[in-house]
Amino acid sequence: MFRSTKLGTTTKKVVNVMMIGMVLAGVIAFAAMSKTNTDGDVMSKLFLIFFGVIITFQIIPGIILFSVMIKGLCGLGRKETETEPVKVVK
Repeated sequence: MFRSTKLGTTTKKVVNVMMIGMVLAGVIAFAAMSKTNTDGDVMSKLFLIFFGVIITFQIIPGIILFSVMIKGLCGLGRKETETEPVKVVK
């Protein structure tokens, strides 16, 4: 049903690298938070990190959608098709 194209595999690779990067960033953030004091700042930091992750996950599809929109407006993805002249039968 779906055809694998070079653009599709490249997009999948980019998305996978972005996901791995965000997971690693989350792991590093949690590792850095374990060194802090437990005087109530942990929950506020977790709250801010949680909403930061939500915003990050919303920005990635937005950037992809924006780039596809610009590509469509500029006509970079448009394929020219030849049309045959129409024969008029009388």
